[in-house]
Amino acid sequence: MSTADLSTRARELSWYHTIDLGEGVVTPGFFDTRATVSRVPLPASLAGKRCLDVGTWDGFWAFELERRGAASVTAVDIEDPDRWDWPPQSRLGAANADRLRYLAEFKSGGQSFALAREALGSAVERIDCSVYDLHPDRVGTFDFVFLGSLLLHLRDPVGALAAVRSVCSGEAVIADTVEAIPSLLRPRTPTARLAGVGEPWWWQPNAAALRRMIESAGFEVLERSGLYFLPVGAGHPPAPLLRSLRNAARSAEGREKLIIRLKGIPHVAFRGRPVAR
Repeated sequence: MSTADLSTRARELSWYHTIDLGEGVVTPGFFDTRATVSRVPLPASLAGKRCLDVGTWDGFWAFELERRGAASVTAVDIEDPDRWDWPPQSRLGAANADRLRYLAEFKSGGQSFALAREALGSAVERIDCSVYDLHPDRVGTFDFVFLGSLLLHLRDPVGALAAVRSVCSGEAVIADTVEAIPSLLRPRTPTARLAGVGEPWWWQPNAAALRRMIESAGFEVLERSGLYFLPVGAGHPPAPLLRSLRNAARSAEGREKLIIRLKGIPHVAFRGRPVAR
């Protein structure tokens, strides 16, 4: 594939991740996860290991696992947005027309993954599967599992983590969104804000609550990153600064959104292993 052809095909698709496809072609993702790789406690080498990327979208983390020498990488995600576990209210009514357009735009997630896989010469296998449906009888077990930026969109994050645990025979890394201010002010007290209205997410935990979710699902935490920020990418237009400042003066939620506007989305990553039965 020529550079011109690759660039043209990439521009025709919507991208969640910023991915360097080679030949000078970089996808205009909603988020630029490249800046966070060094903050996530991934093993330096995954040589010989069977790996799973949960909630892959267009595959940034799956390709990173493969780059680290994995023997095989399986990537799972849900192809049809109508099956996503988003709050029902985020799909209903004329007031959510922008949200519905967002859903329609990202129906090409599988297509962007396929193009990235082709451009990178990757052997990652993608399966249409919900995190809730992970089970050894369906996908087998994996030496290493990665789950990133997914739990906030799930009504039952602990149930999802329990499903991940069922297919994890080695270690897992869970890297997800947290609220920055509660994480700093209440570092030992698990708290979470329930959204569920007006946004495509359910739970906004602090770092302690994310850890509690992981432990509740049957993982032993081995390592925790510090608080880091996931930058928005070229495909994610920033909210107007003046509006962000006004909202920050009105509510804690507005203050968190101002942090996102200025620094990116707060994350914490945990490395763990299933507790022995």
